[in-house]
Amino acid sequence: MKKQVIWGLIIATSLVSGCSAKGNNQESSPTAAIETEKPRKLSDSEKIALEYVTVFLNGTDLEAKKKFVADNIYPDVQPIFQLAASQESTESSKLHNPKVLESKDYTDKEGGKNKIVLIEGEKSSVPKSELIILIKNNKIGWATGPSNKETFDVIRKEFAHPIPSSSPAESAVADTKEKLKEIRNFTISDIWNSGFVDINWFIGSGTNSTGESMDIDFAMEQLGKTMDKKKEYDQYVEGLPSEYDSLKSIWTKLSGEADRMYQQLQTTPPKANDKNGNLDAGKLNQYLEAFDKAVSELTES
Repeated sequence: MKKQVIWGLIIATSLVSGCSAKGNNQESSPTAAIETEKPRKLSDSEKIALEYVTVFLNGTDLEAKKKFVADNIYPDVQPIFQLAASQESTESSKLHNPKVLESKDYTDKEGGKNKIVLIEGEKSSVPKSELIILIKNNKIGWATGPSNKETFDVIRKEFAHPIPSSSPAESAVADTKEKLKEIRNFTISDIWNSGFVDINWFIGSGTNSTGESMDIDFAMEQLGKTMDKKKEYDQYVEGLPSEYDSLKSIWTKLSGEADRMYQQLQTTPPKANDKNGNLDAGKLNQYLEAFDKAVSELTES
């Protein structure tokens, strides 16, 4: 299976100016104070971080994206970003109307002195969406958003800028994304890796997928529990609203193929080194990759 490849204190202020009209020997007519926000002067790190969003994340010019990677991405991680630069970002991944909220010094686990920059923008499902970018030696080392909850929540605490509150609708969307990631991880780990892949290897070679000995009866018992758990996820996915219809269609195929394969194993119990055994996992792999991609696109938004 394709692994998921994932993608940091100056507080922005606005100045208020006001004026009132005054006249000699006549009543003055006050004018309302007008609040205006002057553009903040960006540091070099903030400029690079903002350019990451406008050119690399939101941009449609693939050559410009590739040049940005070559010029502004830290060499050690360039290969990861080069893959993403070969195609336009999905609409759900783009961060519209980005602005720098804050930046500060940041010391990593190795003691390196870096900069982290907090950027806010808009996504279709989240009016105020944030992105944190780490700058190392004037190059971008990584970028992380709320979908990468474990990393983002820890780094987000470094900033003084208030965390935007979520509306009930936004909270519901966030809960759905977390549930879909849970289902995706369960499918890859329990159904695929520890389930059908290991059993398929046992049929062909008498060992699991890493060449270790395997208790096939125990493996089948565990797979049975996994399939029971899948039924709960079947009900959850079926109950999702219409905007998830594409993902639901993929899950229906994936779940149905898993059921077919499990039924085959129950009808014909797996035997070690069975030359006549044929547990075809091609379709399940195809559907699982499509589901993995669909969940990634949804949870990155």
